[in-house]
Amino acid sequence: MRITLAALLSEAWALFRRDADVLLRVASLFFFLPTYALLLLVGPLPMPDAAIEDTSVRAQAWMTALDAWVGDYGLGSVGAYAITYFGLAMVFCLFLDPERPTVGVAAQRAGRLFPRFLLAMVVVSIPAGAGMYILLLPGLWLMSRFMLAGPILFAQPGTGAMAAVGRSWRMTRRAQLSLLGGLVTVYLAALLAGQPFMLLARWLGDTGAGAGGANPVGVAIVHALAAGVAMLTQLAGALIAVAAYRRLSTPAR
Repeated sequence: MRITLAALLSEAWALFRRDADVLLRVASLFFFLPTYALLLLVGPLPMPDAAIEDTSVRAQAWMTALDAWVGDYGLGSVGAYAITYFGLAMVFCLFLDPERPTVGVAAQRAGRLFPRFLLAMVVVSIPAGAGMYILLLPGLWLMSRFMLAGPILFAQPGTGAMAAVGRSWRMTRRAQLSLLGGLVTVYLAALLAGQPFMLLARWLGDTGAGAGGANPVGVAIVHALAAGVAMLTQLAGALIAVAAYRRLSTPAR
């Protein structure tokens, strides 16, 4: 089956339109709520203080602040990301499990496969995250090569986490540019749609603090909009992965 960016986006949109009710319910619970909680409750990750000239003192101060941040927010952040990954596993199970389960059955099967799925996601995130830290495009390319690891685990029961990662690398070889284009499209859409809300939330907080009191209602509303953008972004990425797996698992003609 032919793999093009337009075909991937079109099929992902068709999947969403067909099952929008179920998808939005799952995404609201597992994508929106954890993201909203992180935006509202978790403080920003500490960064090195450029005002400290001594390198060793700056590093020590940063490590101290980072240790305090992990103590305050680390467990909650890990829990929020785990919930999001569980929602992603449910989406893959709903669309790719050979038995086409209901939402309840999909949740049970996602729970059984979740340790394996989470391991695969962690393995994938290490090189992809390192690539994005160095330069954005190589990181997105690595993500596009590993994006089928999750779908493979649910479409091909019995596959191990590392085997799914390796199989994803091999399957995506013949559609690298189209898959990269899909991820770049989602990334740019998320950036353009979500960044204004994040800047507005920061402005509301800074302005309120400067005037003697923050604007919690305004910040909460703007963060809700940003979390909504993140929810749709995560859902779009999942559906593109489903569409890509369906096309790449069909023998080329």
